[in-house]
Amino acid sequence: MHTRPALWQKNILQVQPSQRHWLVDAGSLTLKLKKHCAQFQVTRINQTRAPLQLSEQAPLQRPTGRTILQRQVLLHCDGAPVVFAHTVTSIERVGRDWPFFNALGNKALGLALFSNPLIYRNPFEYAHLKSSDWLYQAAAQALRQSSFPYNLPATLLARRAVFQHEKHANSRMMVTEVMLPSVFLLTRKPES
Repeated sequence: MHTRPALWQKNILQVQPSQRHWLVDAGSLTLKLKKHCAQFQVTRINQTRAPLQLSEQAPLQRPTGRTILQRQVLLHCDGAPVVFAHTVTSIERVGRDWPFFNALGNKALGLALFSNPLIYRNPFEYAHLKSSDWLYQAAAQALRQSSFPYNLPATLLARRAVFQHEKHANSRMMVTEVMLPSVFLLTRKPES
């Protein structure tokens, strides 16, 4: 897979107002998606050891080339894939810092992270992913692997943040959420 890194920045990207709220909302993306569809589903693409990408080195504070634990999923609303999520953390620390991680299966990671008051999220970083970016390619591969005929645009919007545990020094888990175009078509469902 091509390893050209995206240019991540701390300032919000220039995007349309209909896209902006999906990038800047500080709450759980899982809960936000659930408010925009009748049926929410997570499909795990993989959970495996993988080499740390260059663009992930600084946020995780790990040397490039180190093997990390990677989890990739597609989030669906009413059967349509709307977000590709890519999570990485240290293999050596997953059992201590994130004991729930290996038992997630097709469950949403966000619910576990946001339900623990000792886990906090650092500020977001944002990127426009071009088709040459490895993360764009990973999202496209996940869609193909899941048999979704999906023509992706030339760029995808993404955000990422590092989660840490207050009681575990050096605990770091980075969650990257790649917004697929269909997420911007969702409308909030009326409260029942």
